[in-house]
Amino acid sequence: MSIADVIQARRTIRRFNEKSVSVELINELLDIAVWAPNHGMREPWRFICAASDPAKEQLAEGVVRAISELKRYKWLPGKLKEMYKQKMQQIPAILFVVVKQDKNRLKREEDFAASCALIQNLQLCAWERGIGMIWSMEDTVCGNPTLCKDIGVGSEECVVGMLYMGYFDHIPKSKSRTPAKKKMTVL
Repeated sequence: MSIADVIQARRTIRRFNEKSVSVELINELLDIAVWAPNHGMREPWRFICAASDPAKEQLAEGVVRAISELKRYKWLPGKLKEMYKQKMQQIPAILFVVVKQDKNRLKREEDFAASCALIQNLQLCAWERGIGMIWSMEDTVCGNPTLCKDIGVGSEECVVGMLYMGYFDHIPKSKSRTPAKKKMTVL
C-alpha cells in the first residue's frame, strides 16, 4: 500500500473490537511517528498511555471526577457517569500526547504543530497495521486542570491530543474532500 493509499484510506474509528493494543506496539508506532518535522530538533512531546484494565479504570474515574467539577456536568446523573466510565474502559488503549508550553510564542506554536504532525504520523502508521483511532482535543478533558494533574501533566505543559486507539471490524465510508485547486490562490 502506498503512502497516498494509506492517507486516503484512513478514517476516524469510533468503535473498536475487543482485541488489545499493547504498550510495546504503541511504542513501536511512536518510534516511527517521532520522525515528524520539529523545529530545532526540540522533540517537544512526551506520552502518557493507559492500555491495561487497571490504568483505564483509573483514567475513566479521573475523567468522570474532573468533568463532574464543571458546572455543565456537575449534576450529571450517576448512571450516565457510570456508562461513560464503562465506555472509556472498553477502549483498547488511550494515549495522551503532551507538549511543553514554551514561554516564547513562536516556539510554542512550532512545538504544537510538530506534535500534531507526530499524531498524524502515528495515525497513518497505526492504520497501516489495522489500528484505528479518534484524535480528541476536547477541552473538558484535555484542558481540565484536575485530570491533567491526576495523569501527571505539568503546569507548563498541555495535552495536544487524547487518542483512543484500537482494532476495528468496520471502516466508515469516506466523506468527500474539497479539491485543493478550489482553495488555492495562485500569485
